[in-house]
Amino acid sequence: MEKLEAVQKVLRFSHPIREWCEGDHGIYFDDFDEQNVDDYDGGYGDLADEIIERGIAENLLEEDEVS
Repeated sequence: MEKLEAVQKVLRFSHPIREWCEGDHGIYFDDFDEQNVDDYDGGYGDLADEIIERGIAENLLEEDEVS
């Protein structure tokens, strides 16, 4: 699964992670796109990685599922 798809899956199925992302960062589901999830210089790369890590911790994703 691509990184954007993984982020979207986690945000869709985890209310606590979605609230954390929206509340702490002011970033919403629709703010993510294919370019900014891979951008670590002004984009959302670090945040996307954190969302994926939290999704793995909540068993929404498998570690080897994200490419």
